[in-house]
Amino acid sequence: MVSPLPKQQIMMEYLGEDHSIENELLQTTPYELKIIKRSPIDELLACFSSMPVALISFGIPLTAEIISQMPSSIKVIAQRAAGYENVDVKMCRQRNIEVCYVPDYGTNTVADHAVALVFAVQRRLLTFHKSIVDMHVWNRRIAGQLRNMDTMTLGIIGCGRIGTCFANKMRPFVKQILTHNPKDSTTSTLKEIFEQCDIISLHIPYTSANHHLISSETIAQMKQRPILINVSRGNLVDTKALIQALKNGQISYAALDVVENEPNINEDLIQLDNVLLTPHIAWYSTESERSLRTKSMIDVLRVLRGEKPMYPVPQ
Repeated sequence: MVSPLPKQQIMMEYLGEDHSIENELLQTTPYELKIIKRSPIDELLACFSSMPVALISFGIPLTAEIISQMPSSIKVIAQRAAGYENVDVKMCRQRNIEVCYVPDYGTNTVADHAVALVFAVQRRLLTFHKSIVDMHVWNRRIAGQLRNMDTMTLGIIGCGRIGTCFANKMRPFVKQILTHNPKDSTTSTLKEIFEQCDIISLHIPYTSANHHLISSETIAQMKQRPILINVSRGNLVDTKALIQALKNGQISYAALDVVENEPNINEDLIQLDNVLLTPHIAWYSTESERSLRTKSMIDVLRVLRGEKPMYPVPQ
């Protein structure tokens, strides 16, 4: 009897869940899963000694230094996310490594989370909850003056899948919506949004060009003491500038699903009463997680079969 050939390895970053979805997809293929953890560069590179053919990651910073030392056996890197800022795509292309991601998973889920944050903050639900539970105070005035949502202008920065979905969900509740799309000159300018909007919600992918889009300079343009919502990327917001603005009232409240340097959150931010934080969970539901994991693995297998991925990183 001829012994079966050993299976080639697809490396995947450990994210804490079971791997039944991935293993089911690999069952009839010549590949097997090898789980790795985020680790120092030398330890990470040592994992490649088994000559894997693919890598599925989320939070590992795949720099040019790391990618340049990957074995030639690696044909594809799949970012298990809607963004790919952790990957040096240019170096991957120099090494003929395909890079793919999953831009269309969890659209409705993230938009729902953004809606939930808007309502929770605009109605000061956390303030009322804490006053009752922590201080045993039953007082409708403890949160200050509250406005009707239908008197407020919503500004949405980023009009992709999620931003558009969020706009459609919010349209029945607000007075008007201004949108900004950096690729569409017919949409509102950032200056118009900063000056006119009572709620500002971020829905753009992070790039080096929009690092600290929300900064002391742009906050100074905000005339309505707005609510700030961020379900996109933490590096879009200068945390120190945000803290100062929350303290002096230039931004009335912030609801953040993402922050700089997460999960290491600035202690001064945590201490503020006008901040609502969730742990980068806007994307999560049972359905969206299955979609994300399935699409990532299917694209890896497509590339390994010599086919084009469904979701290649744009040129």
